[in-house]
This record gives sequence, C-alpha cells and structure tokens, in this order.
Amino acid sequence: MLLLVTLCALVPCVLPETTVVPKQVVQTCDPKACSLVVCGPAERGLPGRDGRDGLQGPKGEKGEQGLQGPKGILGPPGKMGPAGPAGMTGAKGDVGNMGLQGATGPQGPEGRTGPPGSKGDKGSTGERGTKGDSGLSEVNLLKNQVIALEGQLNSLQASFSKYQKVAAYPVGQIVGNKVFASSGYEGNFDDLKQRCQEAGGQLASPRNAAENTAVQQIANLYKMPAFLGITDIQTEGTFKYLNSETIVYSNWYPREPSNGYNREDCAEIHLDGKWNDRYCMDKNLIICEF
Repeated sequence: MLLLVTLCALVPCVLPETTVVPKQVVQTCDPKACSLVVCGPAERGLPGRDGRDGLQGPKGEKGEQGLQGPKGILGPPGKMGPAGPAGMTGAKGDVGNMGLQGATGPQGPEGRTGPPGSKGDKGSTGERGTKGDSGLSEVNLLKNQVIALEGQLNSLQASFSKYQKVAAYPVGQIVGNKVFASSGYEGNFDDLKQRCQEAGGQLASPRNAAENTAVQQIANLYKMPAFLGITDIQTEGTFKYLNSETIVYSNWYPREPSNGYNREDCAEIHLDGKWNDRYCMDKNLIICEF
C-alpha cells in the first residue's frame, strides 16, 4: 500500500510518467509549496482528490418503517398446473351390527289346495307280535280287526273322493272340519245348488261367525256376493237350511230380510259379511261347503 503524507497545501506536482519512484524514496518539490512523502510504490498512480480522506463513520440506527405503498395491479392468472396423483383409497370399514328385526307382516291369503299326492311306498314290516292263545277267541279278534280296518278304509276312500272333488274348487278356506271353496263360477240359485251337489258338497251355510268370515273372504277375492244355502221357500219369512233345519246363526243387514217385491226368497252374503235376501233367479258367485 502507498502512504501519502501531505504537510501543507497540496499543489500540483506531477512527476514525469517515466519516472519510477523506488520504495522509501522522497521526492521534494518547491519547498515553499509543499512536500510529498511517498512511503511505497503507487499501484494505481498518485491520488489527486481535494479534501482530506477521512475514516468511515459508524453505521446509523435503522429508521422507522415507511408507509405502505399503494397496491399494485393484479397480474394475469398463471397457467394451470398439472393434476396431482390420485390419492390412495382408504381401507374398507368394518361391517356394522345387524339391525333389529322388523315387525311380522300380516298373513297372506291361503294358497290353493294342491292335487292329491302319489301313493306312498309300502312301509317296512313290523316286528312279529307275541303268539296269542289259540281257539275261537283269536279268530273272533281277527274278525273284529278286519271289520275295523274295512271301516277305516271306507272312511279314507270317502275322504279321498271328497278331496278330489274339492280340488276342482281352487280357492278355499278351512274352518274346523269344513272346507269352503269356490271355482269363480256364477249362476242362479238352483244352478249353483246343483253344481255343489255334483261336487259332493252343498251351498255354503255358515253356522257361526268363523264360518261366515271364511265365506266372506272368498267373496272378497272375487269381488262379488255369493248365494248361501239358506231360503224361505218352504215358509215365507222363515229361513231354513237346505235340509229344512231352522238356521242357528245369521248376520242380516238392518231391516233385512225385506222380501222385496214379494219374491226375494234366497239369501246372499256381501263383501262385508252381511246377509241380504235376494231374488233366486239373479246370478251370484258359487261357494260350496264340503
């Protein structure tokens, strides 16, 4: 580094460009003007600036923040970036607990009576019984057993024949030992009475509220009234069953039977289960009783 010391007012004093000032050499100009002391070779030439080169002062404290400038104009939207990768599918949750069982629905209508099944296979032979006493008592016992079996066989044949005929009437209701059934056929009283007899039964003749409800349900399935096996043909105003017995149960509408036009001698059941007297030549639904 080159150190210059000015001892007086600095005046122009320039050495020739070709002059080489060796290290620790002092060049003296006019003694009245100034003296220039050179302590080392000058790397960039001699300094020539007016004033005194002072040392840099300390850094001042940071000033307070100025007021915020006005908001700049909104720039145009940037281009849409590429779609990110699809997220991973979460694990499947556990199966929830089973809910409470719902209430039991109403019972549906009874299905049609199916055709009789085929004859079953012969059963295995039972164990041989102990030998009984010999004599007439054993013969009589066998005769009694044969008679009992014949009676049971006849009863089964009659029942089988009956149910074969009932099968021709697919829509039915069972109440106790009775079967009420209909084929949907429509006709007058005498026509329906004959058809039921040919099938091995008779026109429905309810003898209690349960039987009356069964007949009513069949009438509702076909949406029309049905003739009953009850008339006052023998004695006007006195309704009886077809076997001439006085009826033991009835469910007449109020002010019925009315014998309208003096010719309503037959009884019919309506969709609400109530009875009405009606002209026997009108047409109604057939419901037979077996």
